[in-house]
Amino acid sequence: MRIKYTPHEKQRLIHEALRPYCSGKEVMVVAGRRFGKTTLAVNEIIRRAIETPNSRIWYVAPTKDQAYRIAWRKMLQYIPFEMISKKREDRHSIELTNGSIIELLGVQDQVFLLGAGLHFVVFDEFPTIPFTVWLDTIKPMLSDYNGDALFIGSVPDPKVHNITREFIDMFELKQRKHLVDGEPQTAFTFASMDNPYINHSKVKRDMEELKQMGREKDIQRIYYGGYVREFGKVFSTFDQTKHVVNPFDIPGNWVRVMAVDPHPQKPIFALWIAIDPSNEYWVYREKKFEDNDGNPLTVQEAAAVIKLLEARETVRVRLIDPTFARVEQKVVGTKSVVDQFSENGLFFINGNRDFMTFYNEMTNKLKDVPHPTIHIFRTCPGLISQLDQYTWDSYVGAKAREERGVKDKPKPINDDFISCLKYILNARVPYVDVSKTKTELTTRLRARWADMQI
Repeated sequence: MRIKYTPHEKQRLIHEALRPYCSGKEVMVVAGRRFGKTTLAVNEIIRRAIETPNSRIWYVAPTKDQAYRIAWRKMLQYIPFEMISKKREDRHSIELTNGSIIELLGVQDQVFLLGAGLHFVVFDEFPTIPFTVWLDTIKPMLSDYNGDALFIGSVPDPKVHNITREFIDMFELKQRKHLVDGEPQTAFTFASMDNPYINHSKVKRDMEELKQMGREKDIQRIYYGGYVREFGKVFSTFDQTKHVVNPFDIPGNWVRVMAVDPHPQKPIFALWIAIDPSNEYWVYREKKFEDNDGNPLTVQEAAAVIKLLEARETVRVRLIDPTFARVEQKVVGTKSVVDQFSENGLFFINGNRDFMTFYNEMTNKLKDVPHPTIHIFRTCPGLISQLDQYTWDSYVGAKAREERGVKDKPKPINDDFISCLKYILNARVPYVDVSKTKTELTTRLRARWADMQI
């Protein structure tokens, strides 16, 4: 039975990647708007439902209403009328004359608890669907028939939607397996213009408007399906290949700065940065002060470790989180953290917590024109990992759109080393050649002494 659907060249690649049926395939597609993702998915569903009698197939969207609005009419548009045995618009389900059932669902539907076996599932706009829906609920349901899964989506606005990082990891792993290991391609990225049936002139005009507004990233996100790890990240230009370097001995004339991020009930974190004569920053050490069992060290113990680490160094500036600097650290006694450090010979000044100052400073230092001015030693894996996972808080971002003057903010999760980095960058400590300054001062004093002798 012929379906009135002729896939374009790129859609055909995806259909081919899903063959043969029920072979356990997991295919992921990220594409620009109007590529034809829904048309592709709906027709893949219909063909399978017709060619595999008594099959059960799900179309899953972030919400049931979204599933209905996106796919219901299109589904009825392509299914041959004579194949429909029963359709329930109230339940968003279609039963075919061969016993196959197609159901449109949202991730919140309790039907997931039924545990029914599935032959095929489509996840629409998968980057915004919780990964547990796939891993814990639907993937096991495919095992009965060695069923297949198709993940389709565009790149959502990271300041409005949460982007599921596990799906990003899954997508990138599939790409690596294809490019590095030579496995068949199961992760695809396509642009809007790959669809020959849409109005290309209109798309170009829309992109030009965004460009004039300075929204090049949105062009990549909306029309090129540029996926996606960088979307949602606070520092999207952070690139380990550009900003992470092998460690080396820091020259003695570079200015060293360190910062600590204490907390009343968890370990202190610390970061050390060296500033070179060109005012480039080099993150050369990180430290989480805990014992082998993960218990926080006392301030006295942390101070002893700091002195040991800095035995042959001269740190010019020490910064501390001003919020917790004066808070009593209940784990170790009644004196504040800053007072306890002072008693142990380490003197700190309050750091600047302003996020936007830090964001602008860090963004400028990450720029590779002409080259980055911040570098991180490979021996600082904690900071590297935190920068990779530092994402915008989508709830705050959405709220900011409603309340004038409210700034977007990052999620305050796993950001202790980043906080240390914030205090240091916000301080804008300049490079000063201390040895040269000392020599010049000595020369001036001698000259003055000579004048006095005259």
